Amino acid sequence: MPSTPEWFIAQLKADIQALGAQGGILTPSVYDTAQVLRDAPPEDPRPAVEWLMRQQRPDGGWGSELMPLARHVPTLAAVLALRGSSDTPESRRAVEGGIEFFRRNAGVWAFEGPPPDDIPVASELILPRLMEEAASVGIELPHKPFQSLSALGNRRRGLIARMKHRAGTAPIHSFEAWGTEPDMNVLDGSKGVGNSPAATAHWLRLRRATAPAGSKELLGAEEFLRGAAEATGTGLPGVVPTVWPIVHYEQSWSLLALFSTGLLEHPGLRDVVRPQLEALYRAVRPEGYGMSEFFVCDGDITSTCLAMLKESGYAVDGGLLQRYQLADGQFITYAHEMQPSVTTTAHGVMALAILGQDVSRQVRWLAEKRGSDGLWRMDKWHASWLYSTSQVMLALCRARATEVIRPAVDGLLRAQSADGGWGMAQPSLLETAYAVHALRAMRSQGLFGPEVKQALQRAARWMGAQQEKAPEQHEMLWTGKELYRPFRLDRVFERSAMLALELDRDSLAE
Repeated sequence: MPSTPEWFIAQLKADIQALGAQGGILTPSVYDTAQVLRDAPPEDPRPAVEWLMRQQRPDGGWGSELMPLARHVPTLAAVLALRGSSDTPESRRAVEGGIEFFRRNAGVWAFEGPPPDDIPVASELILPRLMEEAASVGIELPHKPFQSLSALGNRRRGLIARMKHRAGTAPIHSFEAWGTEPDMNVLDGSKGVGNSPAATAHWLRLRRATAPAGSKELLGAEEFLRGAAEATGTGLPGVVPTVWPIVHYEQSWSLLALFSTGLLEHPGLRDVVRPQLEALYRAVRPEGYGMSEFFVCDGDITSTCLAMLKESGYAVDGGLLQRYQLADGQFITYAHEMQPSVTTTAHGVMALAILGQDVSRQVRWLAEKRGSDGLWRMDKWHASWLYSTSQVMLALCRARATEVIRPAVDGLLRAQSADGGWGMAQPSLLETAYAVHALRAMRSQGLFGPEVKQALQRAARWMGAQQEKAPEQHEMLWTGKELYRPFRLDRVFERSAMLALELDRDSLAE
């Protein structure tokens, strides 16, 4: 496979031009597919059932082994779905293996205090609900390890009970964990519920009990689930992603990768980048930007969009950021959230710095979240510390907070593997791309010494070698209700890093 700037530009152009098509494309989700099988199965559920069984791991559980806390929700959902959808020797063995896995690994949820900030989305609502449903069909599970999670879930349920239900808001994304009535107010313009196949399937089951067959809203929800299934590329009805649609999320984060590597204005990409920037500029709402036009705006996507648009010469309203700032310096993603995100705050810092505003308070907040090794190890939206560390470093570059960044550079250099890659468990293309993005930005901080150049040279060799290999499995590192991969977005992160290294080849050799 060629490793030339022209080849990478061609590959990037194809992905950038397609951003937002089909509502975004993602890996299929075990949890959401299981919930669709339980609540709104396709006419022939067998292909989805067979797919679900193929996803079971050798240890009996489902879900990515990279994040132990992200395995209990998909495992229990799969157990309940298979128990209700199939009765074969194979499915019975799968169910038994899943139950045993759940029991054997329940201890990872036994926290002395409140759950950590990086638990999967809405797990405090979803997991207790699944455990109640398991108990109702005679499945005995340990409850003591989940006391802290259940307490957090009770607090969340109390907040939701006091809220007016509005379509496209964060609580509606987990409607399947608390909704008891087919409230028409939770349907949005996508014809689904909360950008969530699981929430939509649950609403559809409730509504089918009261509405006549063929009702407009039933047909619309069924259409939503078909569109979600198509976004996985599996061709299997009922096999759906964990969140969809993600049009603006896919657009904004892909452009952020180009922005981070200085490629947003590259002449070879300008003809496909400019239409995407124009689309984002026109998509702004009074509260900013959300993952799609149907979902509530959030502080993370709003910050990144404003930063990129301002830097690209567009007139933006920096006042949109005020609603997402807290007094301590933290930026929130959604209102009423209980776990902070260092990357959301980092993107807020980036936007404020580009807008010329003081960010000293926010920089102090980020510095306090840094580990003793100089790295930022935890974030609620991503499983890899390389993502959180890189995003904070890039933001701090904009803030000119060199002394806060310096220990992170040392930490990244220490963490590089002997063969040149970076990764949590083993080197991965995506995580290495995050490190490359961060280290290349050190030019602006006076930290681009020989050690950094040598690390980037090793990374370039390692990443080039990976192109010749077929990945054993997709790198699912983004955290939703379970880990997932937004394909185009991740490819842009990877290819932008590789293109940047190719363009840097001569300067790195100096």
